[in-house]
Amino acid sequence: MSIFTRAFNKFGGYDGLAERFPGGPEPQGQRWDRQCVEFGGRMRYDWCVTIVAAADGLWVQARPPAQGTQAAIFVPWAEIREARPVRLYWRKAARLTCGEPAAGSITVWRPVWDVAGPLWEAAWRTGG
Repeated sequence: MSIFTRAFNKFGGYDGLAERFPGGPEPQGQRWDRQCVEFGGRMRYDWCVTIVAAADGLWVQARPPAQGTQAAIFVPWAEIREARPVRLYWRKAARLTCGEPAAGSITVWRPVWDVAGPLWEAAWRTGG
C-alpha cells in the first residue's frame, strides 16, 4: 500500500472504521460493484468500492486501482445510528453514522440505501 493510500485512509476515516468494524470475508447479500463512497464526510473513493447489504449489516471494501485492496469494513445494522439524506456528487445519497460514540461515517448512493435501509430499520425494530 502506498504512502498516499495510508494517509488517505487515516485522514479520511477508512482505517478507523476498518479497525472498529473489521470486515472479514464478503457476506451473502445484494452486491454493488464500482461504487463511489465517501468516508468521514470528506474522503471519497471513486468507482472502486464494493458494497454488500447483508442480512446482518453493511459490508464495504475499497479496491482503488494501483493501490491494492483495502481492509474490509462490516458495520452491523445495530451500529448504524443515523441515516441522513445528502448528495454525493450530483446524486441523492445517505450518510450513515457508524458506532456509538461515532467511529465515522459512510456515504452511499441512494439505490444502495433503498435496499439497505429496510434491513437497517428491521434490525432496529427487532432490537438487533
